[in-house]
Amino acid sequence: MSALALAWPAAPGGGPSAFLCDEFLAPRERSPRGPIEPACVEITTRLDRALEARESRLPDLALCFEESARSASLLGRLIDARRLYRASIALLASSFDRNGDLTALALALRAALGLGRIEGSLGHDDEALFLFEKLAALPLGGSLEAGPLVVTPARWAEVRAFAPLLGPKLAAEAIAAALETLITGARYDVALAVARVRETNDSPALDAFRREATATALGRMGLFGEALVFLASAIAREPLPTRPIFEQKRAEVLAASGQLDAARARSSFVVEALEDRFRASPASLDDLALAARALRLLAMLGQVPASFAVRAFELAGLLGDVPLEAELALRVVASDASRAMRERAANVAVSLVGHHAPSFAGLRDRLCSIAA
Repeated sequence: MSALALAWPAAPGGGPSAFLCDEFLAPRERSPRGPIEPACVEITTRLDRALEARESRLPDLALCFEESARSASLLGRLIDARRLYRASIALLASSFDRNGDLTALALALRAALGLGRIEGSLGHDDEALFLFEKLAALPLGGSLEAGPLVVTPARWAEVRAFAPLLGPKLAAEAIAAALETLITGARYDVALAVARVRETNDSPALDAFRREATATALGRMGLFGEALVFLASAIAREPLPTRPIFEQKRAEVLAASGQLDAARARSSFVVEALEDRFRASPASLDDLALAARALRLLAMLGQVPASFAVRAFELAGLLGDVPLEAELALRVVASDASRAMRERAANVAVSLVGHHAPSFAGLRDRLCSIAA
């Protein structure tokens, strides 16, 4: 899969819906999606060290599986990613069964979350949602059976005593992943129902995720008026750091409803807010994902702010996120930046078109043999 194909995607189809985008912008733990081959080499080195260690090597092994699955996903090799997550779960579940090591069980639950995401990417929505539902229900007294991984309420009580923070974090990530799967699968009515069921102990990040899912679902259902009313209320109550996310959502809904001047003004406001943020503190991947979305819409509306596009493009390069750098390079090319800058951006975009990882297959086979 090319780096350009991994950039924040446009909505399918044409017409008003082309202005909408399903990618979630709510803050999350993002890692730079760098070149795959250097990542595979680094994982191999970490794997060597983990295998040489006599004690406490499970966390490093689990990380090797997770990062290799992530590389497989970026390469478009989703079957390999699923195979790696399943192998990781088998290894960790077996370690727990042999030694009663609760670290192994906690790591296996993290791998199950990753497996659910890959099932969703493969279009196996029901399988993904089943896993997410079971994971989210564990802190509420539920149980989980995913291949060799079996977690009963009694076993979960042991995990909770061992890692008190795991339950809320796992549940929140499972709910967020379920919302992503529902939106991607165009199951908007179910997404609305899930998004509106809030718990008193929901984190601010999960709250933002629920609100974003609501706005996206309403927009995709063509309920633009309802979406705009909801967003106006959400923006008024949203903390300042995340308010631009919902301003961008409002801009997209305004554009989809035919209010192009208002949409342009809202996205321009987002750009101004991000410019202030970039001057005050180092840019984050969340900031740059939002920048890419604002520039995407402004490009569709025929107005790409050149200086901001150049700044965001350069920051993406510094952070080492290949898909964002490629997306933002194209925005620079389409702007009225200087000819030299546009040529530089075009060269970068071309250089990022392909992902090549000759060592990936060997790394995958080696990891799977460890779990066999």
